[in-house]
Amino acid sequence: MIVSKHRILQAYAVAYAPGKTNETRFEEVAKQFGIAPSAVADAVAEAISNATTETV
Repeated sequence: MIVSKHRILQAYAVAYAPGKTNETRFEEVAKQFGIAPSAVADAVAEAISNATTETV
């Protein structure tokens, strides 16, 4: 299944809860889309990297 980065990031944002670790959020989103947690982590890391380079 091909999942857009935008959809992954939306699901990651919705998975937020105080005290929840990033790893738990990665796993929850990965289960939702049937992808590897590392793919979620990569998409989030890339979005954060792009956000910090675009604001400089």
